[in-house]
Amino acid sequence: MRQELLEKMKEFALLHNVPILREPSTVVLTEAAHSKCPTRVLEIGTAIGYSSLLIASEMQPHGQIISIDIDEERQKIARQFFTQSELTVTLELLLGDANALIGGLTGCFDFVFIDAAKGQYVNYLKALLPHLETGAVIVADNVLFRGWVKGGVKPPRRYRTIVKRLREYLAIVNGTDQFQTKLYDVGDGVAVSRYLGSAQKGAVRQGDDNE
Repeated sequence: MRQELLEKMKEFALLHNVPILREPSTVVLTEAAHSKCPTRVLEIGTAIGYSSLLIASEMQPHGQIISIDIDEERQKIARQFFTQSELTVTLELLLGDANALIGGLTGCFDFVFIDAAKGQYVNYLKALLPHLETGAVIVADNVLFRGWVKGGVKPPRRYRTIVKRLREYLAIVNGTDQFQTKLYDVGDGVAVSRYLGSAQKGAVRQGDDNE
């Protein structure tokens, strides 16, 4: 049933031009979720719930996913698909800007998936810090953004801010003692980071300016 539903969602996404996780990236996300077997998940970027279902299939029974998206219509579709999954995981959908909503969340998460506005990844990460369990896994998609983030080719002007901020995100998860990160050069680039807890050296402070 799960595979049939995933295929149905892929067909819907193709027909309605909805961006969902690329096939190589689904492998990375699924393996990361399987290894962690999380209990409480935060997803930033719901779309039609394709990645939600992938994660939910690897979670502890009766776990919880809180998924944030700014598109109400797509969240309605995500809910419809999820109710067909027969999974025991609870999916809670929050509508709005993730930067505004993350701070109001309670409790901690042991798994986070980021697949939303690429220019906001650093802000998401800073807002997330108080809500991460030690050992939490953060999977971030699209971090290499068309090869421009680590490539030698200068991006078009309209994309330079996004590229700059994705480089800042990778610098944080690769360059501070708070994270241990593996970068996968598949799809549009996927970073899998393990949160090691607060660190004295090179720690990310929530008030730091990322400009």
